[in-house]
Amino acid sequence: MLEMTTQQKIMMNPALGVMPLFVFSILFLLVDTRVAVSVALLLSIPPLFVVKRPIRLMFDISLVTFVVALPLSFTLFTSLPLLNRFVIVEVIFVLLLVVARLSRGRAIVRVARLRDLTLKNGLKGAFRVAFITRYGLLLHLLLLFALFLFNAEGSLLSYTVFVVIACQVVLLLVILLETTRLHILGKKLYREEWLPVVTEKGNVTGRVAKSITREMKNWFMHPVVRVVLLHDGKIYLKERDPSCLLNPGKLDYPFEKYLQFNHAIDEAARNSLAKECGKRDLPLRFLLKYTYENEATKRLIFLYAAHVVEEETFNSLQLNGGKLWTLAQIEDNMQSGLFSECFEQEFEYLKNTLFLALHFKQCASNRLGNRTGGRINSRSGKQTIKPVTAR
Repeated sequence: MLEMTTQQKIMMNPALGVMPLFVFSILFLLVDTRVAVSVALLLSIPPLFVVKRPIRLMFDISLVTFVVALPLSFTLFTSLPLLNRFVIVEVIFVLLLVVARLSRGRAIVRVARLRDLTLKNGLKGAFRVAFITRYGLLLHLLLLFALFLFNAEGSLLSYTVFVVIACQVVLLLVILLETTRLHILGKKLYREEWLPVVTEKGNVTGRVAKSITREMKNWFMHPVVRVVLLHDGKIYLKERDPSCLLNPGKLDYPFEKYLQFNHAIDEAARNSLAKECGKRDLPLRFLLKYTYENEATKRLIFLYAAHVVEEETFNSLQLNGGKLWTLAQIEDNMQSGLFSECFEQEFEYLKNTLFLALHFKQCASNRLGNRTGGRINSRSGKQTIKPVTAR
């Protein structure tokens, strides 16, 4: 999701769709009804050019309300009492809210096809505001009906100001409730962990909050960095954290991290190492990029390897809870449900590439040792291979 300007953030508040009706209720007591309706209609027009259609539900309702009320203000309203004119406008608004509720299913299906999270959340917010406004104004109309029943003279002229102010209170509460909710949500999202949305080729198309994408499951694809830690021909494995979305409790590399928005992939790999073992300067080598998807998540995985040769370096790593596994131990437990799905997919690749290369390198070193027989290197003056005497 792209960053929005302050104006766009304000207009994304669906509760502002009731503002034309609120302004109309104020002007209604001060100026001619035709002027009040015209001003409210003008206020309903700008959102047509700023807010996307599914989100501007409340603005559209205000627009239609005053488009209908404008000709009535020049015809029917001229012969009606002041309060009756206000009630007609309010009833039109409420009827349109009811119609919007009946069309809710079609609107949700239409937005779902677009796979746009901003539109989906915006539409959900618009219908939430419509729900609150509808019931708030229905209660207001019931109050009006009660006043009519208990008015002995059959006229509500003396109650006009009270009725209009009561409507204003309902509209203000709607605006304040939704604005407060959006403010709290904004503060929460400010502290959120934002993940890039990518294609299978790795092109970034937007970003989304991690908490939201967990709810959406495999709706978006996110880049994930994984690091294989090798030592002495073995792989370091540890149980995945119970909070992991994918395969909690299964054995896997503990070095796994979602790539953050606008972060470098290599940097994410080193951060993953630093978080788990306290060192970020281990030699890293990129191995493989592939896609992984199940019903819970969709990932573009970047697989790295960190080969620690020296025993002293490996022992200095701050590793807890895991252990080194040999190839034979891993092969004996494959398909037993012990390892994570990603690890089992990657293992065959590791065995046929990385470990095969290490095997050939070891064989070459052994042949070199047999040829040199432990002679001293003439350039460095150091012994390169220590011969082993057969017994």
